[in-house]
Amino acid sequence: ETHSYAPRELFSFVTSDGQKIDGYLIKPMDFDPSKTYPLLLAVYGGPGSQGVYNSFETSGWNQYLAQQGYVVVNINNRGNGGYGSDFEKIVHKQLGKWETHDFAETAKHLSKESWIDGDRVGIMGHSFGGFSAGMSLLLHPDVFKAGIVTAAISDHRNYDCVLTEKYMGLIEGNEEGYSSSSMVALAGNLEGKMML
Repeated sequence: ETHSYAPRELFSFVTSDGQKIDGYLIKPMDFDPSKTYPLLLAVYGGPGSQGVYNSFETSGWNQYLAQQGYVVVNINNRGNGGYGSDFEKIVHKQLGKWETHDFAETAKHLSKESWIDGDRVGIMGHSFGGFSAGMSLLLHPDVFKAGIVTAAISDHRNYDCVLTEKYMGLIEGNEEGYSSSSMVALAGNLEGKMML
């Protein structure tokens, strides 16, 4: 066999607070349900975006991770588009809170599977995905043990004002929101391994 491929499998579940979430997972090559595998969430999570479609898996990076024995997962978390106004707008003025909540809920849900090693759960992302990954490590250190954080928005006070003010409002009217969405302010929470 000269070529192998790990397809996407769509799934849905309901969070502990009653929200239905759609996702996909990619199982490792030569998947064996009697073994256990590390779980890696590969996320973006930004407002209005979507990461999960019923489409052919084309990411070479995801295929590489599957070859290395990881279960790779992404979800359409709260804040994403296409699920109605309430689902999308819940993140307003509090970026990072509900997105990371949904990532943690996903990890907990999938860790119930006998073939997932709940002690080896990681998360990675780029840009808003870097923010999502970093904030997940800082807000849910009990769930995520390692993360790859690239090109992250470490503090919205230092980022492009058009995107920031659209979702966070003016800093004068949302000091608490800006502080609670700052990886710099939350850095002391870090327990796992964060690769920047």
